[in-house]
Amino acid sequence: QRLALAEGRLVVEPTLRDALEAFRSPLAFLDFETVNPAVPVWDGCHPYDLVPVQFSCHRERPGGDHEHFEWLADGPGDPRPAIAAALVEACAGAEAIVVYNASFERTRLKELGEALGEPIKAAMKEIEGRIVDLLPVVRNHVYHPAFRGSFSLKTVLPALVPDLSYEGMEIAEGGGAAFALERLLLRGESLAPGEEPRLREALLRYCGTDTLATVRLLERLRELAGG
Repeated sequence: QRLALAEGRLVVEPTLRDALEAFRSPLAFLDFETVNPAVPVWDGCHPYDLVPVQFSCHRERPGGDHEHFEWLADGPGDPRPAIAAALVEACAGAEAIVVYNASFERTRLKELGEALGEPIKAAMKEIEGRIVDLLPVVRNHVYHPAFRGSFSLKTVLPALVPDLSYEGMEIAEGGGAAFALERLLLRGESLAPGEEPRLREALLRYCGTDTLATVRLLERLRELAGG
């Protein structure tokens, strides 16, 4: 970090190439969005539990492009059985599942398994075992002055992949997504006519951009590592 700031340039450690060895194709790129209501809504939940109600997954195809899977709960019913089943389908065939800040996704998968029991618990544990995390790769091997001391995806992305942006999106960060999801799923009566489809589209676009961002970030890191 000191060198990057002193010289005003991107610094890439030679260890980056070895750090990327864990990211072996075929890959899937996964991101969750959650709600955390103060008053529990579904059986077995506690106040402020983070419950996944949406995900995006970009999965590599044999030709090198990506197939996009997305899932968003519909209405106030318990989303956990359906999202777990959709996750199994979306992640099928991936050697490794790429996330940014793995502790979040791993915890959500464990909680889904505990809530739903077998055989879902075993399926969530199997997905968890394939997760690889891009955050420590960036944090330990790359620094750009534009990071400004932060390694959040929203800070790292514009510095390393400037042509992919959240700018101009109706929902552009996680807090806004959580608020919109709670309104959409749990307080539908507060929505104005026509607002529901607009919110759904904005949420799908935001979550899809998060996984596309990890696709593009990994591509950039491989370029920086020399292929």
